[in-house]
Amino acid sequence: MSFNCSYFLQSDIEEPVTTIEHLAALGAFGTAFGIFGIISTVTVTAIFVLSIFHVVRKHPSQWRRLVTWIVSMPMIVSILSLVTFLVPGAAILCDTVKQSYLPFVLMHFIDLSLLIEGGHRDTVQDLKDKDIPINFCRPPWCCVGLCYRNVNYNKKNLRIMKSLVYQTPLFQLLINLLMAILESAGVLERVIRNNAFATLGIINIIFFTIGMYGYNVLTTGFSQISEWKNYPLKARVLFVCVVLLKVQTLILLLLGVGGSIPCVEPYISPVVMRKCK
Repeated sequence: MSFNCSYFLQSDIEEPVTTIEHLAALGAFGTAFGIFGIISTVTVTAIFVLSIFHVVRKHPSQWRRLVTWIVSMPMIVSILSLVTFLVPGAAILCDTVKQSYLPFVLMHFIDLSLLIEGGHRDTVQDLKDKDIPINFCRPPWCCVGLCYRNVNYNKKNLRIMKSLVYQTPLFQLLINLLMAILESAGVLERVIRNNAFATLGIINIIFFTIGMYGYNVLTTGFSQISEWKNYPLKARVLFVCVVLLKVQTLILLLLGVGGSIPCVEPYISPVVMRKCK
């Protein structure tokens, strides 16, 4: 049987399409894209393995676990994206893992920053000695800086800012799992008009931006005392990568559930194909 987009639109399909059906519908485009995805995933995995050898050779043992988490991000994202493309039914699971994984990278970057500076106590002391205030005017909640000015670092407010970053992976995981459970129970449908989906989506975004804000505030302060080479650049690059991945997912999700991405053969994503009925 010849599969195309109209087959998935006209047939009463309750379950996600299989990998064979999916690739058959995409035709040569899907095969080429799948091969490219496999090659790129193998490449970033090889780079990750080489990076681990470098980490083991060049970094102190206390740093290795945290550095490994950080440098694994391209490989993990690539693998999850490839699985999502090849196995449409795994799209929600892979997205849940990815959205929970990305904040962990930011959390471990903060942990590594503190470790390099000698720990929590030494970092606070260095910030005090150099009279570096907390810069609350950082994206995405720059308005907070209008209310709080000339606040110096101490153990308490450093822990508070850390908690803003640390809450992100936990709440991202809980919210995404809750959405998956409610969808399985038939309570939630991934469409904009569904109140449960819209509410949880907004809450998800709020907690994520709070974590991004805490990360930016802390790295701004650490940039002025850190002896880690090119620390400000590393902090910004990691931030931009995580935000772009999050924004990309959000835009595609909104376009998909809003019906703005039509099922046009052969250029069609697995998530849209699964929902276009």
